[in-house]
Amino acid sequence: MAGCRTNRCSQPCSGDPTSLSVRGLVDGFPKLQYRIPRTAGHVRIIKTYQGKRVTDIRIERAAGSQRRVDQELAALGYTTPNTSAVERHNGTARRMNPYQVRRSLAFARLPHVRQTVSDLVNGVYNFCRVNRSLRVRLDEPVGRRQFAKRTPAMAIGITDTVWSVLRLLGTVVLPTPCRS
Repeated sequence: MAGCRTNRCSQPCSGDPTSLSVRGLVDGFPKLQYRIPRTAGHVRIIKTYQGKRVTDIRIERAAGSQRRVDQELAALGYTTPNTSAVERHNGTARRMNPYQVRRSLAFARLPHVRQTVSDLVNGVYNFCRVNRSLRVRLDEPVGRRQFAKRTPAMAIGITDTVWSVLRLLGTVVLPTPCRS
């Protein structure tokens, strides 16, 4: 299996395509098959609609063991699988990144441009934008302020101040190693 393409390490990463045998050629291009690592816990949430109403929700384990799925849920703070964290992140990213908005005139043909804009959006979201749901009550109110504003990076202890976009752009970021 191929190693990580982005970090150039020897660890296999999820989502790396592997080509099938030459027999499966269509128009001269090999079909690609994506493998989910055994260490992953992948769950599908299938919603059945009647009109615009959700009538049934079915949860299926697609890959990994139930124990691994339960470990990941516990790490996220959930007891049952749900899509709220992913949908919220995707909705925020889509709102902030014009290349991900449906039916827009913005487009990026080159993959590295899309990746660069996505990285910038993630940095602004985590370091520069205050999230109201992460606020904490002050010990002593300052004037009318009863809560301290925090960003996601402040909530997990990476930084103690809200960054400006200029400070974010001036920070050197090193590539993260692969998770194995």
